[in-house]
Amino acid sequence: MTTTALQALTQTTGNRTDKWNTPTSFVGDVVKFFGTIDLDPCCNSKDNPNVPANNYYDESDDGLSHKWHGKVFVNHPYSNSKEWIPYAVSQYEQGNAKELVLLIKLDVSTKWWKSCCNYPWIAINKRMRFGDAKSASPFQSAIIYLGDNLTYFNEVFGKYGTLYVPFNKVSQDSTTNPIQSLILNT
Repeated sequence: MTTTALQALTQTTGNRTDKWNTPTSFVGDVVKFFGTIDLDPCCNSKDNPNVPANNYYDESDDGLSHKWHGKVFVNHPYSNSKEWIPYAVSQYEQGNAKELVLLIKLDVSTKWWKSCCNYPWIAINKRMRFGDAKSASPFQSAIIYLGDNLTYFNEVFGKYGTLYVPFNKVSQDSTTNPIQSLILNT
């Protein structure tokens, strides 16, 4: 990331790196949701990880050069969303990762957003404070879910904000309207 971009991203937080350690309370919710996290492909430190997982890839391993597996939690380097987000989606769509929860910078104006916009997501209602930052981040965050347990995802993470469920077709017929089906089946 360029120095100017890093300064803009971090000017109000006291964080001068591209490492945004996940807030401890949020990590607790990820553990509650998954039970066991199989992989953290963006680990801050294998010696002292921020996220308890069975397997880790850190910066030296380059999580983008490996196949992912099982239940995966991703809080990637935000300066490189254009690679991390599409790669995460591809790992799910190829069947390598069974389930993913992604904590991302919410920015629907980007090209990479198109790779994840077909999956349910929660817009977090407040700016998060990452790691040892002195203040909240200068951006809004979102939680993207790739998996088949949407009701439980909303039970665990719904406290952070509104759940958005994308759909491809709008119809007043409850047999073809995916939102109506969701409402009737919950």
